[in-house]
Amino acid sequence: MSASPEPARRFVSRLNSLLDRNVTIKLINGRTYTGKLTGYDPTTYSIMLESAKDNEGNIWPLSIIYGNNISEILMGESEIFNAKEFSEFLSRFGNIEKHLIKVYDDINVVEVGKSIKVSKDGVEGSGPLAQKIYSIYREYLRTKGINQ
Repeated sequence: MSASPEPARRFVSRLNSLLDRNVTIKLINGRTYTGKLTGYDPTTYSIMLESAKDNEGNIWPLSIIYGNNISEILMGESEIFNAKEFSEFLSRFGNIEKHLIKVYDDINVVEVGKSIKVSKDGVEGSGPLAQKIYSIYREYLRTKGINQ
């Protein structure tokens, strides 16, 4: 019986969601690097960090760390906007039909219809529906303790 490709897809999808975010990389030798994850090799899990700071306080403009040296990859910031959670919020409080809402977990984006996109950066689109979604987005952020 062969293993399902779904867990591997989920793993890579989640790793993709960390791109352009701050992470802490712990190495097998005990050193740590914290910086912006800007790339990785999916076959070796070698990673590239920009503006990385090591545990000794050194700052490195670019760091490439080979996958076989990594013991842990930790997310350095909490996610305020969660696409799946927002889609449920939108459906419940915005009275938007579920078949109009599509969630892209790997990039943390919600698409409403074909013309409106919602992400941690806000609402993209125009028209009355986009205005309604923007109002719901602001209310969603308020429930997270963010006032805009």
